[in-house]
Amino acid sequence: MDVQQLEEAWALRTGAREARLLTASHVPAALSLLGIVQPGDRLVAFADDFTDAFAHGFDGCDVALVGELSVAAFDAASVGFDASFDVAGPHLWWFVNSIGGFGLRVPDLRALGRAARVARALLVVDNTVASVFGCDPLRLGAVLSLEALDRVCAGGAPRKLVTASVARSQLKRHRVDTAAECAHALLTGCGAPVLDLTVDEADVLECGLETLNARIQSHFDRARALAEYLAANEMVRNVRYPGLSSHPDHAVATGILEHGFGPAVEFDLIDRSAGELFEALPGEFRTSPAGGAATRLSAPRGKQGSTIRLFAGIDDPLAVAATLDHALRK
Repeated sequence: MDVQQLEEAWALRTGAREARLLTASHVPAALSLLGIVQPGDRLVAFADDFTDAFAHGFDGCDVALVGELSVAAFDAASVGFDASFDVAGPHLWWFVNSIGGFGLRVPDLRALGRAARVARALLVVDNTVASVFGCDPLRLGAVLSLEALDRVCAGGAPRKLVTASVARSQLKRHRVDTAAECAHALLTGCGAPVLDLTVDEADVLECGLETLNARIQSHFDRARALAEYLAANEMVRNVRYPGLSSHPDHAVATGILEHGFGPAVEFDLIDRSAGELFEALPGEFRTSPAGGAATRLSAPRGKQGSTIRLFAGIDDPLAVAATLDHALRK
């Protein structure tokens, strides 16, 4: 497949009006490269999600960070801005992750989507963690869904690839969805560079799309098993996984996420640092490619912190649990 065929395949997979492939280090960088967020616009984003990334690439744009994943917080950050759904702008953008931030928070996308229309805001969702298999932001109210394709490509892509999908216009009460039409017009007219995929990249992405459902379901199932193991482990605390009833967004997640609760689990160590745990673990827990077959651990608050984020692979969760248990006891 060439780039156009892959974009069409992705649009079909996501139920999007159209899709755009580009290379970027992460989703905020991709949003900047698209060029649809223009000088004079206001961008409201949840503070925990790539906070530093929004400090770059949005020159002339008013960036406002909120500390709560609530409609009230986004509304408050939008007060005084005269937004328009006209292509010429100015535009008000609301940016959230379907699963993201410290604690793996899950926003109520339906409520945010409805509120965004009222505020004349364009809701953008970073769907990287949940993936297209685990969440459908365009159906829930987003006008634009962006996803880094590490997991789709099973960690096999030589470059970081991101896809942007724009929602179809939904006709309601004989009125055109002006938010979706605005997003479509902006994406169509954007000056984003045309992606030149190598043969290897195209093959990896095509194969990833063909095997997506079974692989991502395995990630989700193993994450649930490891979350339950960690929740019962006396050597860790504060296990955060949207599928656990203890998670603050568990009720919302059951109506937002599909096929499970994502591939990630977060937890805190007791009386030791992330760096100390990594020293006691086999190297592949850190060096395995993001989105690959092997379970991967990271330290979202740095090696000196005590927070661990685990992304489940398709490896045996019993073996992973045994290795973790040994390292925690060491």
